[in-house]
Amino acid sequence: MATSIELSQGRSTLRYVRLMLLVVPLLLIVAIIIYGITNQRIEDSLSSYYLGPARDLFVAMLVTTGVLLVVYTGEELEDYALNLAGFYAMFVALVPTKLGETLAELGAGDQRRLVFSVQVSVIAILVVSAVFIWLGLRTSRAPHRALFHSTLTRVLGLLSTLLLIGFVLLLLWRTIEGKQFAGVHASAAVLLIFSMGIAIASHLDHKPLCGMDTSGGKKIHYAIILMLMLLGLISWPILLAADIQEALFIVEWFQIALFSYFWYLESRRLWNPA
Repeated sequence: MATSIELSQGRSTLRYVRLMLLVVPLLLIVAIIIYGITNQRIEDSLSSYYLGPARDLFVAMLVTTGVLLVVYTGEELEDYALNLAGFYAMFVALVPTKLGETLAELGAGDQRRLVFSVQVSVIAILVVSAVFIWLGLRTSRAPHRALFHSTLTRVLGLLSTLLLIGFVLLLLWRTIEGKQFAGVHASAAVLLIFSMGIAIASHLDHKPLCGMDTSGGKKIHYAIILMLMLLGLISWPILLAADIQEALFIVEWFQIALFSYFWYLESRRLWNPA
C-alpha cells in the first residue's frame, strides 16, 4: 500500500505534468512574437517555423508535449487517446511540413542528409513506441482495455486503432520510399486533433464513455471545447477562401488555445482530488 508521502509525491508529479502542458506552448508563443516583431511578418502556418529560426523551439515544444501526453494517466479511453495524441505529436514535430519544397531548394547531398535525418527520427520513435507498448503489456496496463467499457468506447477505440495502423503503414511506406514523406505531417496533425477530441469527449458523460464521472461538474465546458474545435476546423477552408494567408496559422493556434483550456480544467479538477 502506498504511503501518504508516496501519494503526495505522485499527486504533485501529476499536477506539474498538467501545468507543463499549459506552460510549454508559451515557449513558442514568446519566440513567435519576438520573430514577428523583428521580421515584421507571421508565417502562414505554425509548422512553417520548422524551417526558420524558431525550429528548435518548435520541435522541443511538440516533442515535450508528446512525451507529457503519453506520460499522463487518465481514465481508460482518455488514457488511450492521449497516448495516441502524444505519438502523433512526435511526427508533427519531426517530419517537416512542405518537405518537398524544401528538398527542391537543396543540393543532392543536403537532400540525402535531410531525408536520412527524418528516417532516423521516424525509426527511433517507432522502436521506442514498440518498447513502450511491450512494457504496457508486461505491466498489465495494456491500452486495449480502453475499448471494452461500452459499445461507444469499442467503436471509438477500434476507429482510433484502425487509423493508427493506417498511419503507421503510411509512415513505413514513406520511410522506405525515402523521398518527400508526403502526407505524413498533415495526417499526424489531423489525427492529433482527432485523438485529443476523443480524450476531451470522455469527460462529457461517464456512463457510455467512462467508468466514473470525470466532468468535475463542468460537462458544458468540455462540450463547448469540442464544438469550438469542430468550428475551428470548418473555418479553415472559409478563411482560405477569403484569401487570408495566415488561415492555417490562426486555426492551429485556436486549437492549441482550446487544448490549453482543457488542461486548465483538468488542473483545477484534479488539483486536490478526494
